[in-house]
Amino acid sequence: MSTSLAGPHGPSDSLLDEDETRVARARRQLTELGTALVLAPLDRGVHQALRRFMERDSEPALQSWESMLQRSPDELRERIRAVITAQAERRAS
Repeated sequence: MSTSLAGPHGPSDSLLDEDETRVARARRQLTELGTALVLAPLDRGVHQALRRFMERDSEPALQSWESMLQRSPDELRERIRAVITAQAERRAS
């Protein structure tokens, strides 16, 4: 059973909106980079990947996060309900 929020046809068929996708991707990348820094703190490749993330991806991710923080509790509940319903429908089909 897959718990992926990407659709069966790839990212374009995602259950998440653009901000949610960007934040999820950034969290995953940062977790991987953080782990890599712990395991190999002086690895140049890790440092380059972290710089690349900070230069290219961090600002859009932060903007998406700030946008998501502005959602009301009702909006958040509706998004959760929509994603859970869509996941259940995909599993059933």
